[in-house]
Amino acid sequence: MAKIYSNNKQYNGISASVNFINGVGESNLPHLLAWFQENGYTIVEDKRGPSIYDSMAYKEMTDLARDRGFNGIGLKKEDLIKALILWDKEHIEKAEETETEAEMEE
Repeated sequence: MAKIYSNNKQYNGISASVNFINGVGESNLPHLLAWFQENGYTIVEDKRGPSIYDSMAYKEMTDLARDRGFNGIGLKKEDLIKALILWDKEHIEKAEETETEAEMEE
C-alpha cells in the first residue's frame, strides 16, 4: 500500500475515493496513485530500496527527525525511516530548484 501525502498536512476527508487523515491517505491502485502524483501529491511506495537509515539506531533517527523539525518518537522504525526519506525527498528537490534558479539568474 502506498502512502499519499497532501500538501495540506491537516486535511481530513475523502479525495478521489481515498480517505485522508492528517494529510495522509493510502492506496494500491495504480490509476489513483498516478492521478494524485499528477496533481501535486507526494507518493511514497511501501516497497523501498536500501537506505542510509537502515543501519541507524532508533534514538539516532528520532534525534535526526527532531533536528529536521518533526517528531519521530512513537513511530515504528520502518515508518520513521519512510518519514526521513520523504523529508529528504521534499527538501532536496527544493534545494535543487533553488540552485537551478540561482544558476539561471547568473
